[in-house]
Amino acid sequence: MLMNANEFLAVLGHELGDLAADDRQQILEYYQELILDGEEQGYSEEEMIEGFGNPQDVAKRVRAEYGGMVVYAGSARDEEAKDYRASDLVHTIQVEATNVTIRVRTVETGPIRVLFKPRENRDRIAFSEENGVFCFRHEMRSLFHLNWLNLLWDFSILILEVPKNFAGTMVLKTSNAGIRAANLQNLMRGEFVAMNGKIALKNVHAEETFLKTANAFLDMENVSGRRLEAITNNGNVSAKECDFREGILLQTKNGFVTGRNLISDCISMQSCNGSITGTVIGNINDYTIDSQTVNGSNNLDCASGQMGPKKLTARTTNGRIKIEFIR
Repeated sequence: MLMNANEFLAVLGHELGDLAADDRQQILEYYQELILDGEEQGYSEEEMIEGFGNPQDVAKRVRAEYGGMVVYAGSARDEEAKDYRASDLVHTIQVEATNVTIRVRTVETGPIRVLFKPRENRDRIAFSEENGVFCFRHEMRSLFHLNWLNLLWDFSILILEVPKNFAGTMVLKTSNAGIRAANLQNLMRGEFVAMNGKIALKNVHAEETFLKTANAFLDMENVSGRRLEAITNNGNVSAKECDFREGILLQTKNGFVTGRNLISDCISMQSCNGSITGTVIGNINDYTIDSQTVNGSNNLDCASGQMGPKKLTARTTNGRIKIEFIR
């Protein structure tokens, strides 16, 4: 009997009951996204689940992946030390991967670590920590034998452990997979790049924040700093409770742009073939409004051309614009 998505995820969650709650939730979300991605590629929900195999076997593969992870660690330091500033030891983290989901997990103290299980004859790893730069690079030896479904069904995850007080630069890049980061509160710059994979940030502060993907969703919640750029193609962009005083850019093609309770002196929301909706915290009279759409309604028409010290740009085609101001 074929399972639907809810049944498959419920059984898989039960089978992974021995894992930490955060890890288990991450894995369930990973498989849920794979099902959605497959449907966008023309596969049915049942075909995707049949390709995974039964949830008991999936759980065994996942548990083996977690249980056999190799630890790549940076310089150790006094466990009693509570601060991990950018000027002390590592100031830049660079992680690049291919067809591997990257998950950031914050811990109380250092060292910085990557947990990953290389697959024999398939994965090539380069790891170093020199001159304050922690660098981990992964690539697959050959992709010619893989098709799109092989990549989806081949579960592989990389965990980056970072002290919660790390205050430097973080650059994460992957392809055909996603990036998830949460509870990073002291970054100078965060750069998150994925191809064909979702990027999700939650409870993150970085003075400069840059997200870019293609054919996938960008999701930000409670993210703050000075400047934010979030750019995708063929995917939606969502920013909730985001505060970037100098500027917010949310941009896509063939997707929706949604902002909820945004705070910034310069907001730009752009799309093609998608609606732009949201709320801005502030007074509409403080903004210079540049808003235009084709084949859609626009509630900012009445304010177009008004001059204020702040700026709001909202432009799309074949979609509506509805942005409200709240205090």
